[in-house]
Amino acid sequence: MIMAGKAAAAVGIGVATVAAGLVARSLVKKERESDGDGAHPEGWKAVTILGEAEDFSSGGYPEPLRRQAESLEIRIEPAPGDKGFEVHARVREGTELAGEDDPGKALREALRDAKQLVETGEILRSTPRPHGERPPTLLGGAVDKAEDEAKGEGVL
Repeated sequence: MIMAGKAAAAVGIGVATVAAGLVARSLVKKERESDGDGAHPEGWKAVTILGEAEDFSSGGYPEPLRRQAESLEIRIEPAPGDKGFEVHARVREGTELAGEDDPGKALREALRDAKQLVETGEILRSTPRPHGERPPTLLGGAVDKAEDEAKGEGVL
């Protein structure tokens, strides 16, 4: 009887935690949209890259952007404070990114991968995990899913 009460309390705490997380997420999203961090009205997304702009586009764009380049408008501008350059990109009207259901997510991922490739020479991946598979748990599954989807999410 005591174990059933503890299990019910644990489930209740878990549900309350998830509900609080969802409320916090919606409040943060609402705040970001109201202070200018929301989506660009014309669909532009941008990253700042530490390096030389001439190296970025010489010989074509880095592979993550090259795959989608025909469907994108890309412009390069100097970053404020002489801190590298900014790459702005958006999906051309009337085109789609090949094989992508969510063009915004695909564009964010391509820009982030291009930034990592130029700055570090490689694209960082969280999978496959070097420590191997972890035992399947409810919270571990949520962390794995969040890691898998993180690169295409967020504000750019």
